[in-house]
Formats: sequence, structure tokens, C-alpha cells
Amino acid sequence: MKAFSTRSLLFKLTVFISSCSFFAFRTHPAQAQETNDAVGLRADYYKGYFYDDLVFFQTHTPAITDRIIDNLQFEEAENDNFTIGPVATYYAPNRPDEFSARFRGKLYITTPGTYTFYLGSDDGASLWFDNDSKPVASNLGDKTSYREVTATKVLSAGLHDVVVYYGEHGGSQGLVLEYANKDNNLVRQVVPNGVFYPVVGAFTTPVLTDFAVAARYQSVTLDWHTQTERNSRRFVVERSVDGKNFQELLYQAGAGTSADPHVYQAKDPEAPVGLVYYRLRQELANDKRVYSPIKAVTIEQVPPASFTVYPNPNAGKFYLQLQQYVAQSATLELLDMSGRQQFQQELLANNGEAYHVTPQVATGMYILRVKTSTGTLTQKVVVAK
Repeated sequence: MKAFSTRSLLFKLTVFISSCSFFAFRTHPAQAQETNDAVGLRADYYKGYFYDDLVFFQTHTPAITDRIIDNLQFEEAENDNFTIGPVATYYAPNRPDEFSARFRGKLYITTPGTYTFYLGSDDGASLWFDNDSKPVASNLGDKTSYREVTATKVLSAGLHDVVVYYGEHGGSQGLVLEYANKDNNLVRQVVPNGVFYPVVGAFTTPVLTDFAVAARYQSVTLDWHTQTERNSRRFVVERSVDGKNFQELLYQAGAGTSADPHVYQAKDPEAPVGLVYYRLRQELANDKRVYSPIKAVTIEQVPPASFTVYPNPNAGKFYLQLQQYVAQSATLELLDMSGRQQFQQELLANNGEAYHVTPQVATGMYILRVKTSTGTLTQKVVVAK
């Protein structure tokens, strides 16, 4: 890091805020609509540090322009993690300093609500939405090392203009943008490329417009919708137990190239107990991988099956009511006290349904045994005619 310049911080902050409402989303001449397989953000890189003065981006010409990046996940480092080469100044080999950047595009919000944003940077950075007159989050100055600021913003469903300004003065550099929404099972995560579109000054049609995960005990249903698809080969459902290491679970074919909305559904029938994370990986025909937001859901253990016999004792006829999570076939057996089978019946046991059993056996005590794929249950039954 380097110390502040001789400019007054108060002056920089005043310029930083007052200039934004005029040009935070002012762009080059309108660009053509992006193809629907284009995701991510549009990046411009500049020589020199912007000193928290956004006028810098209007008075300087970018050395690298319109580079498409997936997202803002430049972990803190001293090497060229932004891949900008000669744009930076090098006071030591492979240690870039003195450069600035502007990242622009659109962010798609599937569910309206209050979102928490985490902006980490070294050095200065700020996050802007739509036509706001001030940033949602900002890290001013270059006096400290990598730091993170947290802010919330209420966002409606749909596309939102987004701009992030960044500058590296000296020492290490880094820039990471994360978000979360606890009301929507959206755990804290780096904003994925599947909700970013590198479109500035033009309209675009989003691809993924909804992704929902719901659990009923260890059975999880995943639903997702697309508004349009281009070169979409397939969707892969990935699962993780730690939110970091994901494994491929199943896949469904995509719609190829289509301007029509599509609805998809998949099921995970045996999710592990605990907090489980899911995401979609869309694979395009050009091998590009596009990721959805990560959704987390708490999985509860399937309750054990049980059954009730009534009346008991009985006159040789009784009702069997089985409580089980999954409807499945069951084998009912009536054994005498020496273990010999006296009666057997096959049935499809739906949860809570009562079955009339008429074994026509002699007076005595019996063992009623119910066998399903998940286990065996037993109970004594008394027949008293």
C-alpha cells in the first residue's frame, strides 16, 4: 500500500459523490445487444490510479477496453491477477501497481428483496446500481490493506445496471464482490457469472430467471426457469455439503437455441442430512460454463415408519394404519408364537391409510410383522373370539 496523495480526502470524497449522478452509467455509444450466451461483466483498464475521483474515467482513455470477465473474484495478491500486463507500472518484477478499472454490465435478480453486498478491495473501490446518486458500497483511499465493506440494498426482480470502479495504487491488489439474501436461501457467495450480462447501453434478455430449491426431509426438488437460451447443451445440478466443493449430481438437456421460456425440474431423492448446497452449471455448445447462484437448504432425517393396529384385542378382524414418509409396497405377516406364518398379505402402504385385515386365524396371541424396503416393524396382536 501507499499513503494518501497530497490531495485532501475531503475534496476527493466531494468529487467522488457529486460527479457520480452525472456519469455513473454514462457509456460509450450504445452497443449492439449481446448474444444470449454472453455472460459476465465488461472490463476497461486504465493506466494510473484514480484517487477516488470518478472524473478520472471520463478524462482518461482505457488501455484495455471491453474485456469480458466472468465476475469479480480477484483474490488479494501481489502478482498480475488482473492480467493487465503493461497497463500497470512495475516497481518490481510481476508486481503491478498504478492502474484503475471500470466493470460494467447488468445484474439479474430472480427474487425481489433486501440483498447484502460484500465489497472487498485493495485499494479503492465502489459499487453502483442503476441511476443511484451515491454508491451502495465504497472503500475509499489507499492507506490500508485489503478491507471489506458490507451494505444492503432493496432490489426488484429483473435486470439492474451495475458498475464497479476500482484502483490499485501500490503493494498488493484485489477485488471481490459477494452477495447474500437469507430470505431466498441465497447464502453468501461470489456473485456468479450466470446473473451478470456484459451489456451497456442496450437491452438484453436474461437466460436464468428463477432457481428454487425445496426440501421435504431427504427429498429435494429443484425448479428453474429460463427466458431464452442460446447454444444451451445441458444443465448440470451440482451438490455440496460445505458450499465450496461441488459434485455433479444429475443433468438435463438444455433447449439448444430458443427464444421461448422453458421450465425445468429435477429431484435429489437422497440428500444427506444437514445444510446442503445446490447450484446449476449450464454447459454451452462452445464448452463455456455458466453458473447459477448457490442455494442452501436444511435437510432433516426421514422420520422412522410406525404402525397402529386397532382394535387390539380383536375378534379376528382389525385395521392396520401405517405411518411412513414414502408410499411403498409392504408385506404383512401374522406369525404364531412359535414363529410359524399363519397369514400373509401384500399391500401398497400409503402414509396414514387404514387397511382392513381379515386373517381368519384361531384365537390366540400373534406377532404382526410389516416389512418394507426401509425396515421391519413388529407388534403383538391378540385374537379373542
